[in-house]
Amino acid sequence: MLALIAIWALAEGIVFFIVADVPIMALGIRGGVHKAMAGAFVAAVFAALGGAVIWLWAGTNPKEVIELMLAIPGIDAELLESAHGEWVEGGVIAMAAGSFAGVPYKLYALAAGSLGGGFASLTLFVFASIIARLPRFLLVALVSGWAGPRLVARFGARPVWAAFVLAWAGFYAVYWSVMGF
Repeated sequence: MLALIAIWALAEGIVFFIVADVPIMALGIRGGVHKAMAGAFVAAVFAALGGAVIWLWAGTNPKEVIELMLAIPGIDAELLESAHGEWVEGGVIAMAAGSFAGVPYKLYALAAGSLGGGFASLTLFVFASIIARLPRFLLVALVSGWAGPRLVARFGARPVWAAFVLAWAGFYAVYWSVMGF
């Protein structure tokens, strides 16, 4: 499951549009807090590596990256410009706040990369990304790892997994409708 979370988070950091919280939560339900916490750390690291890919690409060809971002569900020019402005004004703090506000991380990677910088800037961005994303991932891990096994014990696995699927489907239905998809 950790390998799935790593691949998912890496893909989300680059182009995938469903958050790594989904497999972290699934691991929490199946394996409890400790396993979900491990999943949260894996997700933060691999999402940051995906962000590094966007950072590097945006440094050499920002127009291509912008076109790619605009093709992703839930991302439009207004959100892209807003994330860029947030990054310029607030940097890591804006990225951390955006993590809880539904702003795709990859947009901050695009903003940071398009501003340029050398290896030291990229390294700082990767470490800052882990720090900015980790609180949300840990929160998901703690809640799902604590509540998930208890809910399965009380109601059975089938209803809990059905609720899991319905909750995420509902979340994305609302998110994409608000984002204009």
